[in-house]
Amino acid sequence: MSNSSKIPGIKIIVAAAMALASGVVFAQDSGGDGGGSTNVDGSASNGSGMFADFDVSWGGFIRPELAISLGSENPNNQRGNTFNGVPTARMPGVPQPVDALGGLLPAFSVPNPLLNDTVTRPVNRANNFFNLNLLRIELEGAMKFTPSLKLVARLRSIVDPGNYSSFDPVSVANAATGSIQGGDPGLYGGAPNYFQFSVDGMKRPNPLEAAGPNYLVYFPALFLDYQEGPLNVRVGNQQIAWGQAIFFRVLDVVDGIDFRRHSILDNAQEEFSDKRVPSLGVRVNYQFTDEILADAFVQKFQPTIYGNPNTQYNVIPSQFTVHDQYADYDTKLSYGIRLKGNFGQWGAQAIFVSRLNPDGVFRWTASGVNKNLPNNNPLGLAVNALNNGLTPNPLTGQVGTSGEILAQTPFEASPGGVYSAKEWFTYAASARLDGVGGLNAAINEFGPSTNSLLASPVDNYTAAGRELDTFFIAAGDGLRGHIAREYFREYNIGGGVSYVVEGEPGSLLDQLIINLETTYTPDRRFTNPTLSRDYIKEGNLVSALVMEKYQRFSTSFPATYMVLQYMHRTKDDLFGRSLKGYGGSVDQAATGVNGGSDYVVFAFQQPFPQAIWRIDFAGLYDVRGGLLLQPGIRWKPNGSITADVFYSYINGSITGGNPNNNALSTAAFADEITFRVGYQF
Repeated sequence: MSNSSKIPGIKIIVAAAMALASGVVFAQDSGGDGGGSTNVDGSASNGSGMFADFDVSWGGFIRPELAISLGSENPNNQRGNTFNGVPTARMPGVPQPVDALGGLLPAFSVPNPLLNDTVTRPVNRANNFFNLNLLRIELEGAMKFTPSLKLVARLRSIVDPGNYSSFDPVSVANAATGSIQGGDPGLYGGAPNYFQFSVDGMKRPNPLEAAGPNYLVYFPALFLDYQEGPLNVRVGNQQIAWGQAIFFRVLDVVDGIDFRRHSILDNAQEEFSDKRVPSLGVRVNYQFTDEILADAFVQKFQPTIYGNPNTQYNVIPSQFTVHDQYADYDTKLSYGIRLKGNFGQWGAQAIFVSRLNPDGVFRWTASGVNKNLPNNNPLGLAVNALNNGLTPNPLTGQVGTSGEILAQTPFEASPGGVYSAKEWFTYAASARLDGVGGLNAAINEFGPSTNSLLASPVDNYTAAGRELDTFFIAAGDGLRGHIAREYFREYNIGGGVSYVVEGEPGSLLDQLIINLETTYTPDRRFTNPTLSRDYIKEGNLVSALVMEKYQRFSTSFPATYMVLQYMHRTKDDLFGRSLKGYGGSVDQAATGVNGGSDYVVFAFQQPFPQAIWRIDFAGLYDVRGGLLLQPGIRWKPNGSITADVFYSYINGSITGGNPNNNALSTAAFADEITFRVGYQF
């Protein structure tokens, strides 16, 4: 038996291909703006009589995708953690000391140099050659029953064998603190899981998806399409794309984004066509006149999917365990309407969408892990003596062991967590969180349990560092944090205008298309940088100006497509994070930034004669100091083969300032070159 036959994803792909050959038909949503469907090349058969209009078309492609790392390992992974192998000093403080006059000094204001130590994070750093190494097979087609009714579907199958230097939780297990226990064992207790979307209390959060650690099979589209005159109705699993922009999403608010596979680093000019999370729903288009279109939908809520811990592009630090609460929202619906009109050189559109924000918000949550602090250090011994499970804690009256009490807090005494205050503040800043406020929120919102462990809120960075080091030492191997993900309904109100410039034929202004789009969301909830359950709630305005055109610079070459974009967001960054979490570092807690966030994009495509070669370029600039450049080239020698290569360069501090003041530093590790070779059939 070959090795490939041992991979579950290969078996599913083969089974899908056999089903297709037997007459099961797959097709794709066009992903376009107007709601039409796209048939693909392939065989067709026609019936007679009552089936005279019956027709089948199908096709697909197979494509290996490979990304070679030119940067560093993902710091959000255990094996990419910047503190691995680095001796780091820890300086604990004295909790709630009593001064000579009998009064209480501020918590942890007094250092405890007798317990100072140095810790080295016990995980070996990796240096992977590949960031991505997967095989993709897509089958697509259409089955027409009548001139008005057809079945449209698309099946996407992906296999990643996981040939990376990955984290093994067994490597950090020890006699003092055991192993990692909290959260889904399939995500945190074993080898990296590249594709399964895990939520608490639910096995299949995406109903038309089958996934395992190394494979993913799902339907981006599976719906009935009915077209009769000006009316178009789609019922089933589908994606909805509104608006148009590279990197930016303004009116495109319907679907969440799937960050598995390649995170934000696919070809930017594909405009999220591979990323939108499909959802079961009904979509109705009605063309009132040649100029006016109404587009409405109702769909089952499906959330954005982030990369799992210790996969190549995950953005949530793997020292933290996520408890996704999507099961509480599985039956919720989103709905909305768009009106769009074209009037000569002018165009206009307006949208209203009621949705649960698919990105969700995060807060501290109880770990539920009952594991005592180890007795291999004086601090652990002292806390265990106060919480012996037999007599009440003299400070709070709470009865329980340190493990029983710790289970009621957001922390777990296990390896693979945070080992020092320096690591805490570094990763809080990179995640756009407040290291001091985060500590206080965890203490204040989980008392009296945190007080039984001698934790007290602090009012400055120095005291916070001492308290953190105190409890990292007491935990023996540091502490793992636990956070919950929740979702809230919001209302998106937006609109846009467009204008086609008529200038001197052949000039840069002639046929220049100018689009202005804006969306306002009152009372949008953002993750609080402290991870408090008291989420930030404020109105957010997102606007983008887009200018695009085709320009022919030479009679020997086809026209060049060019686009220039500018976006302004009043309260958050490109990834939806509150700007109040910006400005932190290893030396200070988050300070936040004012004035909103601003981004500029320039991109172009230049085909060569005969369209066999094409040069692509896209660049994104964050005016606070981040830069992403993506040059590429595509080769298409015939209708069946397409090969492209593109380089992603990311610089998170081109101005030399704090990299945690711009959005792009989050992905600054991921300089890489991507190769894709596809065969269409």
